[in-house]
Amino acid sequence: MNIGIDARLLERKMTGIGRSLKTFLDELPLVDKENKYFLFSYEKLNISGKFYVEVPTIKSFLPQKIFSPLWMNLILPVYLKKNKINLFFSANTLIPLIKLKKTKYLFVLHDVIYKVNKTFHPLVYRKYLDFLTYFSVKSSDLIITDSNYSKQDILKYYKIKEDKVKVIHLAADNRFCRMNISEMEKNEINKMLGLSVHTILYLGMIENRKNILGILKIADEVFKENKQIKFLLIGKIGHGGKKLLEEINKRENVVHLKSVEDQLLKKIYNISFAFLFPSFYEGFGYPPLEAMQSGLPVLASDNTSLKEIINGGGLLHDATDYNSFIEDIFKLLNNKEFYRQMQEKGFERAKEFNIDKTVREYVNIFNSYM
Repeated sequence: MNIGIDARLLERKMTGIGRSLKTFLDELPLVDKENKYFLFSYEKLNISGKFYVEVPTIKSFLPQKIFSPLWMNLILPVYLKKNKINLFFSANTLIPLIKLKKTKYLFVLHDVIYKVNKTFHPLVYRKYLDFLTYFSVKSSDLIITDSNYSKQDILKYYKIKEDKVKVIHLAADNRFCRMNISEMEKNEINKMLGLSVHTILYLGMIENRKNILGILKIADEVFKENKQIKFLLIGKIGHGGKKLLEEINKRENVVHLKSVEDQLLKKIYNISFAFLFPSFYEGFGYPPLEAMQSGLPVLASDNTSLKEIINGGGLLHDATDYNSFIEDIFKLLNNKEFYRQMQEKGFERAKEFNIDKTVREYVNIFNSYM
């Protein structure tokens, strides 16, 4: 069977969704020896090996938000027909609005936050997502989502049959793991980034949905008690992010980086003291999983999918219960046995999200359309 994959996420700076696709593509050759896979992108990706057939199409000549739907609906179908694609898979919501007779459409709908809370996206982008996702839902043969929580949201807002939505949990890249890092290298990284021995890490977009103001409130209270604890926020600027960045820059115990390479990020997970993620809404929650897999204690919200994914592997509170987060930070700092227990609980929970299992579930679904 010829399976086409929208691989354009690999052409952008990596986010959680992009990393999950890359992890999937890295593992797929080890699992599926029968099907033939085609990667569709704007330009050549230069992926090593002979497993994938790369299909560069047309380079974007307009802003991404405008060009992407044009590419999906006018350009991609031509290449799907040309390469005799039996099944087209998109890891990021959008599929062609026009259904090709000989091609099945599967896509991943990570969440429906644009319907759940209208304040978390700008109006134009929210309408853009709402419009295009509606047609993706209607023309798809199957929708895959990352959590049972997201599945219930999808069923609620789109009124479709339950068997049209399949849950497959994501898995973090195995490269995010426990590492033995020397004290000298730890000190070098901390000095380079302006951090301290005890760093509270956050990874994700700098936007209102992620409760960045909540993190800053926690940082302010922690600073009153311990001026040596630093907060490192890694992420691109999202909706409302400019104002949030102004607030971040007012604080001497908070450091912001737009992005870091994965090789350095692996080390940051290992040298940080704890991972803080009090988000208001998540369809899955990829960064906390990476943190748990790296042996880093996780403090997160007990809402949406985070409760499902982290479960007993972290310390969960209401997203606005800042005092409880602060108490847990100091308990981790002052109680070495408690700290060790939370490391192990997170590490064991992360083992349940296995990339081999995840990819095999996808392949089984692909093969069901043969």
